Amino acid sequence: MTSPKPGFKFALAALILCGLIQTVDARVVDKIIAVVDSGVVLASDVENRIQDLKAREKSRGNVIEINADLREQVLERLILEQAQIEIAKRQGLEIDDARLNESLLQIANNREIDLLGLKNVIEAEGKSFKIFREQIRRRLLIDAIRDREVRRRIRIGKSELERFLETTGGQISTAPELLLSQIVIRLPNSPSPDALKKAEKRAVQIRDALLKGAPFAQMAARYSDGPEASQGGNLGWKSVLELNPIFAKPLADIEKNTLIGPIRSPGGFHLIAVRDRRGDQSVVITEYKVRHILIKPDTIRSPAKAKEIASNIRREIEIGSDFAALARRFSDDPLSAAKGGDLGWVRADKLVPGFANVMTNLPLNELSDVSFSKFGFHLIEVLETRESDISEEQIKDRARRILVERKFSQELESWLRQVRADAFVELKS
Repeated sequence: MTSPKPGFKFALAALILCGLIQTVDARVVDKIIAVVDSGVVLASDVENRIQDLKAREKSRGNVIEINADLREQVLERLILEQAQIEIAKRQGLEIDDARLNESLLQIANNREIDLLGLKNVIEAEGKSFKIFREQIRRRLLIDAIRDREVRRRIRIGKSELERFLETTGGQISTAPELLLSQIVIRLPNSPSPDALKKAEKRAVQIRDALLKGAPFAQMAARYSDGPEASQGGNLGWKSVLELNPIFAKPLADIEKNTLIGPIRSPGGFHLIAVRDRRGDQSVVITEYKVRHILIKPDTIRSPAKAKEIASNIRREIEIGSDFAALARRFSDDPLSAAKGGDLGWVRADKLVPGFANVMTNLPLNELSDVSFSKFGFHLIEVLETRESDISEEQIKDRARRILVERKFSQELESWLRQVRADAFVELKS
């Protein structure tokens, strides 16, 4: 083999030495600057966050000054984030790749591109897509632990809920909402009969075109005199109680994917598209009067043995043994066993799927086959069914969610202060 020439050896040595120096420099720059419980914050974390801030402010036409105060604020924020990550790890929370990819796809959709397009955009900005992915995973993990820890601190009392429902804001918040778009044919002040006739005729012509399939957004952008015309006439979600009485009555019980109008108002003629509807409180569900016998596997009784016991009990019932007596004797659900297996009136949405699926498909007064849920093996009988209006319950559930969201920010601040105070933090020079 031919030996390298002296000049080549020198150049190769210089390149290796240069690489070593760069590696050493990188290690010096990317040093640990804070230990947070069992995690760390690196100098590169601070620099990356500062560069992100600079880029974001630049896109808004602003320039930020990079100084010691800013670096200290960024470091403190990263310490607090790492403290939350450590809590999530201790509780076994993880963000798997499926959840991460779902979030990345949503980010891409918001930018009207696909995942490959998102990768290209991130890399065109001079960033690593791999690092970007992990930043999103970290953000999702922080959101998950905040959601778990903060929501469990929030309590909504019965009296607080009732007071909220009595207020105008509470009534509006819990009323049905409509996702609306409109096209407005404007009228002049004190319109003449001829002007009225022309405006109404134009509105009818547009309505007829829409009914034949013309895209609403395009027609709104082209013909509407409303301020939202450039957004395709989109009005967003509106509570029925917030609408002008002129529109509230015809829209009160309207179904989604419906076009109404022209409706005359002082300002003109309106064509309104109801694109979606949510929050209707009239909810009727089926309730089931059920009894069951539960046989649980445990450390001594294997699943196969538990299923065998349940099968034997089923045969006893089929040959005439009393269900209630066997439930009292054998069932591993102590509350219902004391009542002969009676669960009372129950709803499918409040039960585990393995039980609910069997219950909802079981004819009245017919004994089920041995079925399995996460609790064990069941024998089920449906004795009666009834229809129940849970409208009031739905209203209260929605009001409770609204109050929880209102309190979330306040409780989050309190929780973050506690997280920071409880965290072990060691700053490195």
